[in-house]
Amino acid sequence: MATKNITKEVQERIKKLTGDKAAELAKIHQKQNEARNQIEAAGLAIKEATAVMNLEAYERAVADKRKAQAALDMYSGRYDQIRKQEYVTEAESDSVLDSLLEYEDTLAKDFKKAIAEPLKKLAELHKAYNAAVVDTENTIKNWERNIHANYSTRGGAKYKNETTGEWTDRSPAPVPVHRFPYTGCSEASRLGQYLEKAAQLLED
Repeated sequence: MATKNITKEVQERIKKLTGDKAAELAKIHQKQNEARNQIEAAGLAIKEATAVMNLEAYERAVADKRKAQAALDMYSGRYDQIRKQEYVTEAESDSVLDSLLEYEDTLAKDFKKAIAEPLKKLAELHKAYNAAVVDTENTIKNWERNIHANYSTRGGAKYKNETTGEWTDRSPAPVPVHRFPYTGCSEASRLGQYLEKAAQLLED
């Protein structure tokens, strides 16, 4: 496989960018809460100053409240800016996505190269297996034809013995060992179908 894992690099970049943004938003959120507390404290101070008609304390509390409100407005505005802000420019985003697509192409090439030899080995095993099955089937037919006919259904059908009255799997007349042509196991058949589709990989 490719030595440089672009996917991991991009994942780490995503983690850092989103982490930095979350940290900055959390910091601003804390500032917002501090400003709200200051506004609340200034509001209480205004009420207290009003109750005792302390103009100097009243003016100071009003100024504190106005300053805290301005800070809260500023923090809220900055919070929205960062929340809506895109992490990178469109050009940078395109560059990252292109690098990931190129990495997928590299992965595909490396994968095809890695499986070429195992596929060739499977093709050899498949060919040898099919040849052995054909040879064995021809031998069975040759035996039936030239040495001794086959009467056993091997559990495929039952016949009544007219002499003993018992039911057996021996046919009264010769029957082929295989009712239908036998070409091998289903696994070999499926492998053969796949190898046909993968022929291009074997040729590379």
